[in-house]
Amino acid sequence: MRIDVHPAASRFVTSTDWLVSRHSFSFGPHYDPANVGFGMLVAHNDDVLQPGGGFSDHPHRGVDIVTWVSSGALSHSDDVGGSGVVSPGVVQVLSAGRGVRHSEVNASDGVTRYVQMWVSSDDDSAPAYLVAAASAGAGDFGLVASGSGGAPLRLRQPAARLYAAALTAGAAAALPLGMYAHLFVVDGAALLGEVALLAGDAARITRTTGRGALSITATADAQLLLWAMDVARWRP
Repeated sequence: MRIDVHPAASRFVTSTDWLVSRHSFSFGPHYDPANVGFGMLVAHNDDVLQPGGGFSDHPHRGVDIVTWVSSGALSHSDDVGGSGVVSPGVVQVLSAGRGVRHSEVNASDGVTRYVQMWVSSDDDSAPAYLVAAASAGAGDFGLVASGSGGAPLRLRQPAARLYAAALTAGAAAALPLGMYAHLFVVDGAALLGEVALLAGDAARITRTTGRGALSITATADAQLLLWAMDVARWRP
């Protein structure tokens, strides 16, 4: 099993007067040919929006876009009738399919922080917007979104599953692994084996042989997001 740790400080950063966005992969003007995705993940952005800030109408296609809000509230509107406001404990999935346009703006009076994750998909059907209550599992990884069912939110990428965990200091949980797994520390700190992870750090895990097993222990109260992906390679 291979584990590659990517510290928070290594991420690309886009900063404006209304946004600070930290990118785990190449994004927008930031490009590294050796860091364009992992598994089926093609974007993993940790965004902080100031009051009144947001993204005006813009297009997407061929991706499932999952948004996890850790503070504040985010308003979504698209050109196929989807709209909603997501806040902590509520998660949204925009399946872009053959094409959709949408906008997202801070819907709170204060700062809104959210993690937005894009999963590549071959789906070319009509776009769809889903929203559901889905919080981090207390003491374990709870399934949030999946392309194979059994989750509050359905993805159109059958090879991907998103889990979330809320661990108190000292608690441990087993990681539900796929061939690829992407672990992100939203808040807090944890030990992955003997590797210390802090807020904003990520670990990219590749299972090279066998099933394998891996656990994580919180060294401070921690919120964790984990993608498990059953694919042999990343595809654009």
